[in-house]
Amino acid sequence: MVSGRPWRLALSLQASLTQASWTGVRVMVGYRALDLGADPLFLGLMASSFALPALVAALPAGRLTDRLGGSVVAFTGLGVATLGAGLAILLPGLPLLLLAAACIGLGHILVMVGQQSFVAQASSRDGASDAAFGTLTAAASIGQLVGPPAVTLAAALAIFGGSGTVPNTTVGLVVCMAFTVLASPAYLLLRRTDRALRRDSTASPAVPASVATVLRTPGLWKSLIVSGAVLVTVDLMYAFVPVWATDQSISATTVGLLLALRAGVSVLSRFGLTRLIDRFGRKALLLVSIGAAAAGLVALPLVGVPGAILVMVGLGLGLGIPQPLTMAWVTSLTHPSTHGATLGLRLTFNRLAQITIPLAVGAFAAPLGVLGIFWANAAVLAGALVIVSRSDAGQAPPSGPADAD
Repeated sequence: MVSGRPWRLALSLQASLTQASWTGVRVMVGYRALDLGADPLFLGLMASSFALPALVAALPAGRLTDRLGGSVVAFTGLGVATLGAGLAILLPGLPLLLLAAACIGLGHILVMVGQQSFVAQASSRDGASDAAFGTLTAAASIGQLVGPPAVTLAAALAIFGGSGTVPNTTVGLVVCMAFTVLASPAYLLLRRTDRALRRDSTASPAVPASVATVLRTPGLWKSLIVSGAVLVTVDLMYAFVPVWATDQSISATTVGLLLALRAGVSVLSRFGLTRLIDRFGRKALLLVSIGAAAAGLVALPLVGVPGAILVMVGLGLGLGIPQPLTMAWVTSLTHPSTHGATLGLRLTFNRLAQITIPLAVGAFAAPLGVLGIFWANAAVLAGALVIVSRSDAGQAPPSGPADAD
């Protein structure tokens, strides 16, 4: 049996620093694109570029974790993401910025697949999947809380040539690279745990599952669609909040603090989530939280900074609660022997949504400006609400993992 406390601490540190880098780099790349004259359609294309490599890499990466371990795949992803941030600094022009975004996106999906697979493998033996997934999602939210303000504050310092409305994106990207480098040493402890898990599993190896078998799981498509809608909303928010701020002459520092507020509320929303599920059910929580996020997106283009504070609280609840719930929903539908394939498929579908939906939102909403962008995203969440209302998301088979906290 593998001790839980050391690997959870290492995983928490790695996840927090990784997410701090990821959220920070999304904001900085967005500002760099705006400096180069990008329009809403290009920003949608760039959001898709972050996701494009993952569309083909997520499922193979999930299977690779079964052979090498999640810690190895996550560590590789950290190196690829660092390379991508360096390319964003060194390569001039909008087309090459898309290449850097794709490299960063590839690194991020490797980290996500590796960490999630590691959690599934390490926690399934002691029946503590709920606490382990809760650790991962809460740590990620803490990173999202720290990343945007740290990066934007550094980029706005006059000593580095930045200002509140025109940040020095090179400095911001260097800070993001530093976060990723600091996340790397956790690999040493996680790798030892991986090796112990592999030794323990040699006596009863998992039965390989084909993708077709996983796809035939009843109810899986509904859970994948809802998961993708929630995740793409987070991506679109990071891509288009700078557009809203620029239109209203709101400083980059304020944008960072608003995004940090959203992340902070997401962290708080996950405390006691298991008890809320026991009382109200997963389906009710999904309906209320996704509805709150949709309402926040409708309101954001109509308000200034004071109203945006309230909107970010609503988005924090609306985007914080569904993420662990949809993760638990997806994995609860399948047998433990197929969790690797299921997680890879989930991330593949999420990235497909991240490619297609931003392009559709950018093309459809560009003539309408900021209002159209956020309202189109709210319509995506409204569709997810309909799917949840017609699903049995609150039910989980006894053989599945516990809900993520």
